[in-house]
Amino acid sequence: MRYILAVLVLFYAHSAIAGDAAPALSYTDVKVQVARIEIQSAVSFDDAVESLKLRANQHNLKFVGGNKLYKEVEALTGKPARRMEIFNFCDGLTAQKMIAANPLMISFMPCRIAMVEDEQGRRWIISMMMSAEIIAALPDDTRKNAERIISAMKDIMLAAASGDL
Repeated sequence: MRYILAVLVLFYAHSAIAGDAAPALSYTDVKVQVARIEIQSAVSFDDAVESLKLRANQHNLKFVGGNKLYKEVEALTGKPARRMEIFNFCDGLTAQKMIAANPLMISFMPCRIAMVEDEQGRRWIISMMMSAEIIAALPDDTRKNAERIISAMKDIMLAAASGDL
């Protein structure tokens, strides 16, 4: 009986030690939406980019970085690539409030808006948006700020698509 008890104790001790040694990823399912709008044919890609940045500035969203993915593809392949760029914007104080309410909110930051040219040469503005359910779960003050950011993102996309300065 002592032998069986000793084996069980060793097994559980080993399981506890092994559990600490190998952390595992956990997953949280969240509902997101993807918004897209086509850039009007009379608006150049560069004009859409300028409109995007200017409108973001009007909403006090700071441009915190970008990625010209097509340049990377061209460098790797030595061939011209369809234009695709990602623009990152942030309102640091709102970000801080959202993360304080729920650390998983960091996965939506910074706010990203992409511009891509598809196989047919059509140009699109695309962004992932938090669902209404995610926003509704935030505390009142934080929720109002998140709603303001989502509204600003939509306005930025519309301005860029039509070339509004």
